[in-house]
Amino acid sequence: MADDLSLRKLILDESWAYKVSVLADLVARRIAPIVQDVSGLNLSQWRVIAAVADQPGRTASQVVDLTPMDKGIVSRAVRTLVERDLIERRSSKQDGRLSHLYMTVEGDRLYQKIIEALARSGASGDRTGSAEEQAQLISTLQSFIETYADQVE
Repeated sequence: MADDLSLRKLILDESWAYKVSVLADLVARRIAPIVQDVSGLNLSQWRVIAAVADQPGRTASQVVDLTPMDKGIVSRAVRTLVERDLIERRSSKQDGRLSHLYMTVEGDRLYQKIIEALARSGASGDRTGSAEEQAQLISTLQSFIETYADQVE
């Protein structure tokens, strides 16, 4: 009997891709109100702040590549964060068309306040699983991300 594609179905409880999607949504819904309460930032703005704090000097394009946000969302978030004096743009010395993003003193202060609130609430994920389990999960997820990234590009 031939394999009939019309009879296949996705069993969600057995799909790691589905489980990761659900987990990502749950994490975002847990983090968003904490970030909003502490800083007045929305989730997109927080993601930009976190990306810039993680590696100062990133470009907006690098933030797009790193985060689950499109160019328009990142552009709006960057504009708001610059207006609020939380990040600043600096022109690239190598290519004047590019600008790199850096935290301001106020941005650093607010970033610390947010990560402390996330840690206190348990929303940072530090209390989920042992250190070894977290390291293994990160390693596995990174491997899956690299495989998928190769397929997307």
